[in-house]
Amino acid sequence: MEGVTRLQINPALGAIPLAELTRLRCQQFVSQLNATHKPGSVHKVATVLSGAMQLAVDDGRLPGNPAARLKLPRQMKRRKKFLTHQQVAALAAAVDSRAKGEGFGLLIYVLAYTGLRWGELAGLRVRDLDFKRRRLNVRETMVEVGGYFEESAPKDYEERSIPVPEFIMSRLAAHIEGKMSDDRVFVSARTQMPIRNQSFRRYWFNDAAAEIGIPGLTPHELRHTCASLAVSVGANVKALQKMLGHASAAITLDVYADLFDEDLDAVAAKLNGLVIGIDAIRDHTSTDDTNSVG
Repeated sequence: MEGVTRLQINPALGAIPLAELTRLRCQQFVSQLNATHKPGSVHKVATVLSGAMQLAVDDGRLPGNPAARLKLPRQMKRRKKFLTHQQVAALAAAVDSRAKGEGFGLLIYVLAYTGLRWGELAGLRVRDLDFKRRRLNVRETMVEVGGYFEESAPKDYEERSIPVPEFIMSRLAAHIEGKMSDDRVFVSARTQMPIRNQSFRRYWFNDAAAEIGIPGLTPHELRHTCASLAVSVGANVKALQKMLGHASAAITLDVYADLFDEDLDAVAAKLNGLVIGIDAIRDHTSTDDTNSVG
């Protein structure tokens, strides 16, 4: 937000008094961005501008938000990448081969089978691992501010408990051996500090993803993979919502609606089977009645 304000908004609008900042001027500003920026970047700038103007409204400095509901370029939905179990294993092995002794292959498994956000993974402490219940408790997240990590509450301020496959828990037990309860689960061996997403991608992840034939993959897409693998074994929308820490099931459906398309096919197939079964019973009953009358 600081970068968007400093580099985009202030040079174009910073000298205009609030009272003179009209909706037309805001629309002209974002429309001019279309020529040089991708739709996603334009949306981001417009969101920051609208948020700032809404704060001015809330503070009584403006009667209305001149940057609300601007006409923005249409965004093409990026197709999500979902990895299979085999691809997750291959990626973990490729990362491990590049970061020997760091435990980053295990990190891949944790992301792919728990759906943690990167900040939640960085904030994970030894005490958050419940080996008796095979659960992972999300209590805090790490946020990068000005190049430094700061502790924060989880997104939507909602702590949650995530079930973890036993094979991952056993590996986590070995990984944290010798660590104290307050220690971070995943840190850089060199700095003993939480790992930055960009550093992880640059030094280990990007090349590993290319090696297994999925160039351009991001760590966040392992969260999508978790959703896909969970749905494939029968997880419903509410279970997936709780696992991923979404504020509502509506958000989960909005993000992962395509994962439930097969459920609709299954519903039709089951309804068809029930009707066929009922017809078969009716035909059998009719035959029995005819025979008894005869």
